[in-house]
Amino acid sequence: MSRFVEPVIADANDIDAQVECFKANGYVILPDLLSPDEVQMLNDAIDRDREANPFMWYTTTSRDYNCNLLLTEPAFEMTIRHPRLLPLIEKLMGGPFCFEELAVRHRDGEDELRDTGWHRDRGYWPEHPLHLDYPQVIYYLNDVNETTHCFTISPEPADGEILEQDAHLERGGVLHFYGKAGSAILFNCATLHGVTLRKTEKVRRTIQVYYGHPNRLSLSEVTLMPPHLWRSHSDPEVRRFYSKFNRYTQVMLDGLDIPDERAFRPTN
Repeated sequence: MSRFVEPVIADANDIDAQVECFKANGYVILPDLLSPDEVQMLNDAIDRDREANPFMWYTTTSRDYNCNLLLTEPAFEMTIRHPRLLPLIEKLMGGPFCFEELAVRHRDGEDELRDTGWHRDRGYWPEHPLHLDYPQVIYYLNDVNETTHCFTISPEPADGEILEQDAHLERGGVLHFYGKAGSAILFNCATLHGVTLRKTEKVRRTIQVYYGHPNRLSLSEVTLMPPHLWRSHSDPEVRRFYSKFNRYTQVMLDGLDIPDERAFRPTN
């Protein structure tokens, strides 16, 4: 039987406490990261894009899943370079980091309860002090509680022994992340996690943002880097932040004969 654990929430105004929370638990919960007005704006953008560009809302085998809203709804860029997130991630990464992927998901209700789909998005990086290769943040765009689908994670010490699934669950237990719209959770995407689907008519919407080290391999091949961020932005730091091209971006630029004018070119 699963052992359920309560969330640990560090002081939102104490970045050192948040770092220690991540080290001890493998996650940091960030309540009210988005304001109600920002949540409404992003939900409106999703509604608008689902109507205008339904063909964009499908990724690999997942429907209602869009990894390229930066192309059609630039407002989502605010969830990537959020001013409360970037200093925390920089401390955890121990140096420069960059954008990897944006994924926005609309998940309808289900007719039956389903067990948590445990998985790891990528492997750990043992050479990093916190085993941290790709941090991920998940935002909620609607209220999430016991009556809705929810994100679920098995906490772990960030630099602890890497265990197989059953041993990991026995060590860390199971944490259902509940929160109001605008809440978020930051974690190592290698940590065991998944979505818990419940019998409900309620929709759950999430934003998932992944970050990485500039000179490590790209996380995935699903998000195109818009030229207005890596080429035309007035801030050189922003251009650097979006200058790690995955293979998908490079193929599209080559195919469309768009010159690669990056000021920064990470080497994998």
